[in-house]
Amino acid sequence: MIRCYGVWYLLIGVALLAPLGLRQLTRAAPRKHALETETVRAGQVLFEHEWKPNDPLSPGGDGLGPVYNATSCVACHHQGGRGGAGGLAHNVTTFTDLRPGVGAGKEGVVHAFSIDPRFQETLAQANPSLPPIVRPALHVIVMLAGQERHCVTPPPGVHLSQRNTPALFGARLIDEIPDRVLIAAERAQRVRWAMAPPGGEHVPVGRALRLPSGRVGHFGWKAQSASLSDFVRAACANELGLGNPGQAQPKSMAYASYVAPGLDLTDKQCNELTTFIASLSRPEERLPADPRAAEQAREGKTLFGKIGCADCHTPDLGSVTGLYSDLLLHHMGNPLQGGGSYNEPPPPSGEPDPTRGDKPSPVEWRTPPLWGVADTGPYLHDGRATTLEEAIGLHGGQAGSSARRFASLSPGQKNQVVAFLKTLRAP
Repeated sequence: MIRCYGVWYLLIGVALLAPLGLRQLTRAAPRKHALETETVRAGQVLFEHEWKPNDPLSPGGDGLGPVYNATSCVACHHQGGRGGAGGLAHNVTTFTDLRPGVGAGKEGVVHAFSIDPRFQETLAQANPSLPPIVRPALHVIVMLAGQERHCVTPPPGVHLSQRNTPALFGARLIDEIPDRVLIAAERAQRVRWAMAPPGGEHVPVGRALRLPSGRVGHFGWKAQSASLSDFVRAACANELGLGNPGQAQPKSMAYASYVAPGLDLTDKQCNELTTFIASLSRPEERLPADPRAAEQAREGKTLFGKIGCADCHTPDLGSVTGLYSDLLLHHMGNPLQGGGSYNEPPPPSGEPDPTRGDKPSPVEWRTPPLWGVADTGPYLHDGRATTLEEAIGLHGGQAGSSARRFASLSPGQKNQVVAFLKTLRAP
């Protein structure tokens, strides 16, 4: 009888522990990049290559275009070295159209260039009430101080935004952070702030973006790419017009009937590009040689934590040190809203449900890593801030209280915080 009970206890234990064991066995393993020298070199060639229509490096497709924003990766990612950020000249214009009668709505990119005048996109293609402007500057899209009269006014339900080029330094380390670390960071913020839900404006509680694939977003201004590979493939397609196995090239809004003859990049080429970007060194925290300047930066680092900046720009995440980001989406307030993406349906109305594969709302932004920030201006998602002090002052929503604490500092203390940020240098 005792032996019989022992068998039953064993079976019950197996039944209870089996789901946990299955989850551990099927949990997505952290990505690891093998940086073979030949693959890195091949990827660097592709990264620096000046793409052309019917390019010999894409014999299966049509090469560059038909619509695109740049002719090479390095054309935009060059600030502070290959793989860095880019200036306002390389901003990408996005739009959302949520007017009644547009079905589920639409969103996309207004591409800056085309290989043929027939394909050229303008704001008018995003919405016919907008002027037919090609390559609109930021002050045309966003009402900037002193340039208000140049800004276009979209009709109700239509929103325009821009994206500035992000730096790619240290991308391998971000890619290798397990999803569970981001989910744990989300839970820790909720616990710290008395189980406040994400999406509110008053406390810095972010959320990990669950994608339809079941993965968690790591890359992009709105965390819409789960992996570096996904990010690279989406960028190749939508910025260069290079269709690939992971992402089709965009159709021109001015000439939607055009059909590409085939893919422009192979899996091998995409992997080579990803490997090269993964090989880019991580940014560094470098104190000035002058002892007084170094002490000022150290004081600024302490103030950075005291005023709440480190609540979202956490210094370390998982095993990655000096990142200064939680990689979570945070509500940043209406003045910083921006919708639009790579031809995906817009987010539903109402607050996002973090338990489902919801898309980010227009006011949600992934906390950008601050490592290398000294060499990646201009700042914020569209580059509207020309200085670090201005960028801090423009923070709203969940970051509004930190911005107000920064504003209340003495001029000397503000200089200390900025001095600390200027120690976060590109490699």
